[in-house]
Amino acid sequence: MRSSKEKILVVGAGPQALFLVRELSRLQYHVILIGRKNEIAMHSKYAEKKAIRSEEHLVLELNSLANTYPKLKAHVASGFYLAFLMNHFPRFFQLYQVMPGHKASIEQLMCKAKTYQLAKNTDVLYPKSSLLADVEKLKMVNQLSYPQIVKWDRDIFLYEKPKFKTRLVGNTAEMIDLLKALNDEEKNSLLSQDFLGADLRNNFSYGAYVVDGKVCLDISVNEVRHFRSGVSSVVEEYTGKYTKEIQEQSQAILAQTQFTGFLDVEFKIKDGKLYLLEVNPRPFGFIKIMKKKYPELIPYVMGRKEVAYRNPKPVKWINVLRDLVLIMRKPSEVFHMLKVLFDFNKRTFDVWDISDPLPFFYQMKR
Repeated sequence: MRSSKEKILVVGAGPQALFLVRELSRLQYHVILIGRKNEIAMHSKYAEKKAIRSEEHLVLELNSLANTYPKLKAHVASGFYLAFLMNHFPRFFQLYQVMPGHKASIEQLMCKAKTYQLAKNTDVLYPKSSLLADVEKLKMVNQLSYPQIVKWDRDIFLYEKPKFKTRLVGNTAEMIDLLKALNDEEKNSLLSQDFLGADLRNNFSYGAYVVDGKVCLDISVNEVRHFRSGVSSVVEEYTGKYTKEIQEQSQAILAQTQFTGFLDVEFKIKDGKLYLLEVNPRPFGFIKIMKKKYPELIPYVMGRKEVAYRNPKPVKWINVLRDLVLIMRKPSEVFHMLKVLFDFNKRTFDVWDISDPLPFFYQMKR
């Protein structure tokens, strides 16, 4: 029998961390949460909170905890925190039992250029891409097929806000202006790639829990509505014609790694073909849909269950506040929103939890 006082560290305090904090606390783990004061999980009634003020403070706190609790289990719940730890505090992976696990595989998957090499090895399609530093150095500006979408190849910020998440560049002149506005570190961390279209209804994701590169639990989803680029408001399980291809391509990429942990693999369909966009090797934004699909998800992950029951019903996930904003802009979608809301047996919410309501109201305040 496990001790009810077993401690687990969660690093990062966004929605993904909030999910982990609630689930682990309800399994009687003593959760220690590290994050910025304004992050949503810091307002949960669960967990021992440690608010950090800077990157230096984060490192000091992690060193202090490691001295007090050697080899503590740790879940990194944010891509920004994971990138910072990989790049600036790699000793973290020696001090703690970290999930996501296998550092070399994390490095492959959190860098789009390296992920595309894994895709190339298995004939998985991906958009033609170039680092902005190469675009400038090799004088490729006039050779690109516009429009181009510029996005981060890897995260380099934790406390500093990046200039943008993605940028659509329509022509050569816009690309030249963008290159002038960026510093060398940014140019070496940004990719320019062929734009596959603005229709976000063709965006699909493969969420999974993976052990040593082998998928144990999975779900394919369609990101039905987006609050903004990269941030969904409604996600539904997908069982359509591309499901098998999504599963097979994702598993072929992951099989080349020894990654362990949660991740999602993002795809886009264009002209009937499936293109890999990126892999996010950490708990993903709509991870709560995995709990709806596998009610014993966290006990399974923590080794308390040998098998996780799979819910046979197609499941859905909604962030109500984000979706309300979208409905005000496009009222015709209100009927679909209501359909999701009243599908009590199949849907789950993002932040709302009746036994832990403060994070939801904090989200409203923001």
